[in-house]
Amino acid sequence: MGRLILSGGGELKQNVEINRYFVQSIDADQPLLYIPLAGDPNYRSFESSLAYIQNMFFPLGIKKITMWTDLNNKTIEEAQKFSAIYFSGGDPFTLLKIVRESGFDKVLIQFYESGGTIYGQSAGAIIFGSNISHTLSKEDNSFDYEPLNLINQYRLWCHYDPSDDESIIELLKGNNSPFVALSEGGAICFSGSNKWVISNPVYEFRSDIKYLL
Repeated sequence: MGRLILSGGGELKQNVEINRYFVQSIDADQPLLYIPLAGDPNYRSFESSLAYIQNMFFPLGIKKITMWTDLNNKTIEEAQKFSAIYFSGGDPFTLLKIVRESGFDKVLIQFYESGGTIYGQSAGAIIFGSNISHTLSKEDNSFDYEPLNLINQYRLWCHYDPSDDESIIELLKGNNSPFVALSEGGAICFSGSNKWVISNPVYEFRSDIKYLL
């Protein structure tokens, strides 16, 4: 089984510890696969997003980053040429739709189950939970794509702030799947049935109880 490194988002300086952990856990001599498709290319071009990611990871020892902006017809054999897969943030609705419609969801599951490492930030993390309905606007409420559900039925709440507690607890009344709440700069790793905190603060909400992990 592989590893899912999931970050709550935030600025570069907030994620230094997480990024260092990630790089140290993979073969940095192999190329990293970067998928920016949660982002809006009209707001920030994919090329400028790639430059940002290069600026983030090259100083930590990664030597090459390959970006994919079209996931159609990609295979597990192609994905396994990379040290890991990195998903940046944006809109989880957009990202999950692309992943499902392209069939890349099957590649991701195979990659993870065969020992691969996947790093998701914010929206790039949320799609691996059991439900993303809490991230959707009223306009998106007809969205019917199931997320990948690779983290033991947990849902993810990213960019968490204590002011979100009431909203999270209210959501638990209609769906008892627990939440992992990741603050900006907070991160957790899942591997099969195991999980461990990489960088605090990370919380679990189960029923109406909040735990610091």
